[in-house]
Order: sequence, then structure tokens, then C-alpha cells
Amino acid sequence: MAIASLILLTFLSGVPAQASSSATIKASGHTYQLFCSQEGELILASETGLCEKTESGGVQRFEIRDEDGEVQFFQDAPAGNPFSYVGIFSIANAGREILDVDTSQDEIHGSGQNPAHLIYYFDPAPAGLVPFQPPLVGVDGFAHLTTGVALSRTFDAGFFQFSVLLDFNVPAHRIEIMPDQIAFSAFPPRGRDKSGPSPASGGIVLYSNHDIGAPKAAFRIAPGHIVTWWQSLNPIEKPASSQLVTILAAWAPASLKPADNAPEGVQMVYFDWNNLWLQIQVDGHTGWIKGTSSFRTIGLEMTNTQR
Repeated sequence: MAIASLILLTFLSGVPAQASSSATIKASGHTYQLFCSQEGELILASETGLCEKTESGGVQRFEIRDEDGEVQFFQDAPAGNPFSYVGIFSIANAGREILDVDTSQDEIHGSGQNPAHLIYYFDPAPAGLVPFQPPLVGVDGFAHLTTGVALSRTFDAGFFQFSVLLDFNVPAHRIEIMPDQIAFSAFPPRGRDKSGPSPASGGIVLYSNHDIGAPKAAFRIAPGHIVTWWQSLNPIEKPASSQLVTILAAWAPASLKPADNAPEGVQMVYFDWNNLWLQIQVDGHTGWIKGTSSFRTIGLEMTNTQR
């Protein structure tokens, strides 16, 4: 898979970037609308497809109803911890549609986490809404692939960021980590995009793939080298340096597991920090490096928040 075409991500803050929500969503011959009840009030249809916390209180319950008024899905907020935000959206997916219902709470009860952003996904089938399992926390964007839309989960690994893709398995109505991801998209750490020469230098081991048993070769990183990233490198004008280290991709074992401090059945993507790899290109050689000492040797430093 070409590095430059790994993913086209839409990052988000709070709510996934997608088609704007509306009062009603039409899909597969049905019309769906969000209904919400604020604290101490009757349940009412949302005129915008969004329900938000007001001065009078948060959202105690929400329902997704079809054109006949039948409830297709509902959730009640935990006692003492109402929803601060609920929204319904439609996502185009390879000729089909996927509905998602975003919910946020100011804090997962007793956890100290803020906010709790939990998303439910649905296949709008002719017979009605069919939920994809599992519901997810921690999803932060979409990747638009030739095969359809995927979800992304971006991690801050301190030295760099990387994104894992999740696929919609429509026949099984499952959300799964996309198989055969031999490389994840790598990004600079927040606020730490290098533009000047790095004083870091020393020896690294360059592996042919992300396997400690793969063929390897010793390589020398010169002082004063430049670190750049594949998605920002100008193919015509390369920075002036005796040595250019381009970070191409990352990889680590990733898995879906039950999310901490979340309702039963909700899952989240986790990765193995102890088996984290970077793919780099330097002096015409491409390979994989592993370990914090190697990351520092090529000029990457742990962000302050991760130290």
C-alpha cells in the first residue's frame, strides 16, 4: 500500500466531521428523527437533529423514531449524569448509508474523565435500523477509501502520532480493526513538527519489516540531519541537509477491547506501547526502527505531556 494513499483523514473536535445533521434523515425508505427529553421535561422532537445541555439541565433520554413514531433506538442517561450532547448524522458509504448517533457526557460517572464521547452506528436497512456492534469511544475521524468509509482512531504516542483504521463489516454488522494494516499513517506530535536541523546522532538498527526477527542492518544517523514527514514533504524542494530522515509510517499491535469506565458492551481501540515501530527512509534506504532510543536518535523527542 502506498504511504501517500494510506488514508485521507478528517480530524474532528468533539463531533465527527460529516454531512450536517438535520431534523430528519431519510434512508432505505424510512425517515428517522431524534427525540430528546431535558431534565424535568417531556420528550420532544429535535428540530435540528441535535440536543444539547441547557441552563435547565442536560438530556435525560433520547430516542430515534421512524416515520410511524416507532422507537428504533433509545438510551437513558445514568442517574445524576445526563447527556450534554446528542446528535444524529448520516454518512455515505460506498453507495450505502450509515447512521451514527453521537453522545457526550460532561463526565463518566465517578471516573474523572471529561468528556465521555460515545458513538452508536446503524445500518438503515429496509426493515429498520440495525446496530453495528460494538458502540465505540475514542473514534476521532473518518478515512475515505476506495472500498468505502472507515473509522479512524488516532493515538498520541509521545514521539509521534499514528492512526488505526476500523472497518464496517456490513453483512455481520460488526465494526472491526481493518485487517492487513501493515502500516499506519504517522503524524508529527502535536506542536512538535520539526523544521530545522536536529543535533541527534548515533547508530540505529534498520529492520526490513516490523518484526524483531526480520533482516536488519546497522545505520548511522549524522548530526545536523533534517526530520520530515511523508505527508508534508515537497517532492521537488527537499530541505538542505547532509542527511534527510523521512518518517513514512508507524505500526503496533492494535485490538478492540472493553473501554474503561464505559457502559457494558462499549469498546475502544488499544495498542501495545511495548511493540511500537516506525518506518523511515534515509539515504535511499527504507526500513523499520523500534524503541525510544532509536526514536530519539533520529531526532524525535517525547512531548512534555507524555514524559
